Amino acid sequence: MRAAGIVAALLGAAAVWAAPAESGARDSDPALLDQMRRGFEIAPESEPETRALLAVLDERLPADPAAGPPVLQAYRAALEGLLGKHGHLPWDKYKRTKAGLAKLDALVAAHPDSIEIRALRFSFCSQLPDLFKKGPQAAADLAALADQFGRGGDPSVAGPYRRDLIRWLLRIGNPAPGDRQKLEAALGAPE
Repeated sequence: MRAAGIVAALLGAAAVWAAPAESGARDSDPALLDQMRRGFEIAPESEPETRALLAVLDERLPADPAAGPPVLQAYRAALEGLLGKHGHLPWDKYKRTKAGLAKLDALVAAHPDSIEIRALRFSFCSQLPDLFKKGPQAAADLAALADQFGRGGDPSVAGPYRRDLIRWLLRIGNPAPGDRQKLEAALGAPE
């Protein structure tokens, strides 16, 4: 399914480098971040996997989720939003999705230079039905991601994960011509 392909590219296992606080990945446990990336490949299509990943975050992060590393807060927000997708009652689906979106919006606002946090929001928003009116947000995130990659920003998104994410944006994101050029140049740029 489309969601699984998007998330698989977004969350492929890769090296995580220490990054400045603005990137959102500072102080993230690389093994836990890798586990979230790998598990998120399955989570959009699996409620049990979504709940299992949330349980791991509950176990491994501080009792106050807001005290954890921002990138892991973003994974939590996206997983909580996915509970809306997996829900059975329409109102519950809507509430959980909106709550996840609100958290992702706040995290992107607080960490605008984090490619991974913005990419999670892009992935989430780009798959939502029109009811949520997030198409313009997804387009804005795609343009911002192209700019960030074009500048070589966010060293926490590096190596194979960086290249996979750029390829995914080129393949699935349908970037505007100028954004496509930035992404293609970033894909060929040495790290």
